[in-house]
Amino acid sequence: MKGSPSDSRIAEPRVIAAAAELELAARRLAAGTLAGLHASRRKGHSREFSQYRAYQQGDESRLIDWRVYARSDRYFLRESEVETRTSVRLVLDATASMQQCDLARPAYRKFDAARTLAAAFAWIAESQGDPVELVAVSEGRVHSVPARSGGRPFARIVRALASVEPGGRWPERGLGGSGAFALAPPGAGLGSASTELTIILTDGHEHAGEIRAALAPLRSRRREILFLHVVTREEEAFPYRGRVRFEEWETGRVVEADAGTVRAAYLASHEARSQAWRRTWLDASYDYARVVLDEPLERTLGAFLHRRSGA
Repeated sequence: MKGSPSDSRIAEPRVIAAAAELELAARRLAAGTLAGLHASRRKGHSREFSQYRAYQQGDESRLIDWRVYARSDRYFLRESEVETRTSVRLVLDATASMQQCDLARPAYRKFDAARTLAAAFAWIAESQGDPVELVAVSEGRVHSVPARSGGRPFARIVRALASVEPGGRWPERGLGGSGAFALAPPGAGLGSASTELTIILTDGHEHAGEIRAALAPLRSRRREILFLHVVTREEEAFPYRGRVRFEEWETGRVVEADAGTVRAAYLASHEARSQAWRRTWLDASYDYARVVLDEPLERTLGAFLHRRSGA
């Protein structure tokens, strides 16, 4: 089910104030990095010939050089140096588990970190002239801010981010339409882009593989994916002692255990889950980064942008 934050909620004074604060945080975060989402130029298609490249599934047939095909009986495309344009889709997990805080910062939630990073990516995309859209998953529904030509996508996305609060679970039947990502292609109606980048911000908490099911269709598409795995330091280190009571955010299920007894098993299980997300596809187009709440967001954002730019 698709929807978008209601205009009345976005117009609430609390939301307006939150949007202003989020916009400032996003600008400061993005300004602290030296690289963008892509270099200024890359191989593409234009009249200024550079070299040939073998046809790959998904390439546009109109770009095939038919003269070369007539001579070689093989499909080749002509490449040239053109400006890079990246369509960016931000997928934000706004389910109940994202309310979890770090003990060192009890008012700072996983969702707050993810939302700030999403806003920073939107600001960078707008600064580079790239189409950007937001998909937020909350209360079993999909809230979207589609990319469109004109206007200020960063401002629209920030207002939407400020109006969303974490709750509920991921939809069990995907994120809309007949498939998990059966939404309009990123940057639809804005012309062809050199690349497509989907940035997923989530803690990876799922009940029956619903997040993996939602992401599975991305494997068969020619798209780059960044998976930002948001975790707390407590999840990483399990520093508890004595009898501990744990409550599952999205179901309310309660488990009591002796921390010393279960610590080793918990840490092994947590690391196995993290490694499973890290190795999701083992593909050059898939990138994984862990976002630990007690670490500066600039470190996560800067590391990804520099790695992507080849700096």
